[in-house]
Amino acid sequence: MRRPTIWFGRLLTDLDTWQGRATSYLLYALNIGFLSLYVIGTYSVSAPYRSQLITIEFGLAVIFLFEYLSRIDYAADSLEEALDLYSIADLLAILPALLIVVVPAVGQLAFFRSVQVLRVLRFIRIGLENKRFFTYELTTRQVTIAELLVLIFVIVNLHAGVIYGLESGSNPNLDTYGEVLYYSVVALTTTGFGNSVPITAAGKAATAVGLIAAVTLIPWLVIRARTTGEPTVSCDRCGAEITTSEANYCWKCGEEL
Repeated sequence: MRRPTIWFGRLLTDLDTWQGRATSYLLYALNIGFLSLYVIGTYSVSAPYRSQLITIEFGLAVIFLFEYLSRIDYAADSLEEALDLYSIADLLAILPALLIVVVPAVGQLAFFRSVQVLRVLRFIRIGLENKRFFTYELTTRQVTIAELLVLIFVIVNLHAGVIYGLESGSNPNLDTYGEVLYYSVVALTTTGFGNSVPITAAGKAATAVGLIAAVTLIPWLVIRARTTGEPTVSCDRCGAEITTSEANYCWKCGEEL
């Protein structure tokens, strides 16, 4: 009898049947719900409703754990799949929601809960790894651009999650996810209005690290997205590879192309 994880693992990679597509669409919706519950939980919610939110989060985390195990079980190389960065991010993202039922004190660790934001990386894996968004086939360059947009979204939201974990409870101006997301956008784009700032040493350090990551990673990702999929030529003099739309002269030796 086929194991449930094998059956579900096949559906995760099969977009040619309605069952596989329906599974992918359902996972899109559940991921949005999971992230939304985390954001809602950063606001003031009465005890009965908060308990219901935690229960729903736990249920979704169990589903995602089954998805995680199914991918590993169905993969040609289970160890390689388990060590994949996306797989590690998946596991880290659902751990807080799983542990909060077993160890309620986890709910008070805002920094630990903030790693749930990593779940946004699942949007890349659900569709982009198959070069398809729903039923729309994507070119290599479209996939790269989509990855760029998602990764920028991840950087901003991960930074917001970390700042919330470090500042909530200490800083009244950064006490909800909406406030820290606004702060992260302003800080990482170097706009710096100054109306919301971290007050803890850890929050200030996280802002510095996030700013350095943003000003180094995002330009590199933009350049990568711009050149991916474009035809290249080799310089006749030095052999350097150059995209045809990049310049009229070789970047290495100055030879006219």
